[in-house]
Amino acid sequence: MSTHSKAERKALGAYYTPNNLSQVLCDWAIRAPDEVVLEPSFGGCGFLETSVNTLRLLECEAPNNQLYGADIDLKAFDFLFDKLGKIASISNRFICKDFIQTTTQDFGCVEFDVVIGNPPYVSMHNMSEHQRASCKKILRESPYADETIGSNASLWAFFLLHSLSFLKRNARVAWVLPSSVLHADYAKALLSIYKKHFESLKVIKLNQRFFQSSGADEISVVLLADGFNNQPRDSAIIQYSVAEDLSSLKEKVTVSSELQQFFPENYKYSLMTSAVITLMNRLEQSHLTQRMGEISNVVIGMVTGDNKKFVLSEKETNDLNLEQRDLRPVIGRFSQLKGIIHTPARHNRIVQEGHKCLLVCPENLQVKNSSVRSYLAKFDRNKRKTNRTFAKRVNWYYPDDGRYPDGFLSYMLDKGPRLVINTSNINCTNSIHRVFFTNNMSYTEKKAIAASFLSSYSQLSAELVGRSYGSGVLKLEPTAAKNISIFTSAKVIKALSHITPKIDALVAEGRVVEAQKVVDKVICEAEGIPLSDFDELNKCAQMLRQDRYRGLSRS
Repeated sequence: MSTHSKAERKALGAYYTPNNLSQVLCDWAIRAPDEVVLEPSFGGCGFLETSVNTLRLLECEAPNNQLYGADIDLKAFDFLFDKLGKIASISNRFICKDFIQTTTQDFGCVEFDVVIGNPPYVSMHNMSEHQRASCKKILRESPYADETIGSNASLWAFFLLHSLSFLKRNARVAWVLPSSVLHADYAKALLSIYKKHFESLKVIKLNQRFFQSSGADEISVVLLADGFNNQPRDSAIIQYSVAEDLSSLKEKVTVSSELQQFFPENYKYSLMTSAVITLMNRLEQSHLTQRMGEISNVVIGMVTGDNKKFVLSEKETNDLNLEQRDLRPVIGRFSQLKGIIHTPARHNRIVQEGHKCLLVCPENLQVKNSSVRSYLAKFDRNKRKTNRTFAKRVNWYYPDDGRYPDGFLSYMLDKGPRLVINTSNINCTNSIHRVFFTNNMSYTEKKAIAASFLSSYSQLSAELVGRSYGSGVLKLEPTAAKNISIFTSAKVIKALSHITPKIDALVAEGRVVEAQKVVDKVICEAEGIPLSDFDELNKCAQMLRQDRYRGLSRS
């Protein structure tokens, strides 16, 4: 049987679904022996095989005759012939064509009871020009694209949109999708369309990493939609939940939704106790807290276009004979920041420790034979011309955009986020977020906000709004960061302002857990909140952090 190299799998977005997973979905999706099934990207034929199994259990006499499919990859047809024999030779049933370019006429105008599969995970950036054109055509012509999913959507999203045109009334669909379905804006728009055309939808995050053996740590998500109608109706509620493994998934798929607990909008709530959910909702809606977006603007850090060449250590600048006038202090990585305040003295210390925290940023290149001019001349000329960031600047060699933030916020994190107040009037790279406070906030208030950010309440809030990557890290895009909720009441700010030196020292020493306990106690005492409530919030935040790494092989 033919197999793909890692590069081929990435180009095709092809990660074949294990039969034990596809069998669970087929057993849910196929309800009667006469139902007709379409697999829009049949690849390794796992869903076709398990569809045959399900149809046979339903006493279908010729299940092969009720299967249809498309695939752009010729190797998929090798799999098809090997697993299902002569089925591959039947016209108008299995088509060697990209599904997003097919029409109902390609399949003899058959309407399908079931569409099922694992669509290709190919970003818009990695699509061919032909695929991009086909996706744009779907957005223009699909009768279901009343809410555009956007031209930056991944290929899988266009598969899901296009598949609606092939469905029979009351049809079911079952998809295995990447984690982007849980957080991407285009995924939200797509699910909004699905809500209008199905009676019920379930989104189930899988903690078991089914594709890790293929070199992908990607979290998998199952989408089940039942009761299709080509006419829009009142939006259905999407129910979110988490399945620990295949056995748990089978239970959630087969048991009636009325008999189990699902949660709207965010799968993470299914991991939380009702008491913690109620407490979080009460605090978020109180006058004691605000979202970061209400008190600040959060934006990405400075984009240099080439951090390796523009952000150097002191030793590197000395070896290159670069002069101080051609260098500026900069934060290259969040790990360079200590405590909750970054001072000039602390920056001098990290320079001396050998960190990459000096920005090559010459204001004048007129001096011939200067060291900085010689260094910049080593930049590859072709790369300079094609670098989009360089093209946007007046002077390609001057990366500092002059936007020095009030604070630095961690972006990709293993544990919880941290806010560090910037008293050094320096910039940071785009591996760090910049925070600009509004309403002329005082320095004392800023420090108190940075301390408040460490509370169990805010740490849990960050876990809820952030995106979990396949590797387990939490990513806070600016939009998500703006939704982190923090205690900002006058009592809390006043109480925290008295202990910021202590909090700063603890965090600088790496004693973040101890600092969080101190902050929790101060907030609870200031507002008369039981400390046991914050203990429960902390336990929940820790549990969600652990959940990010569930199913990952550490070998």
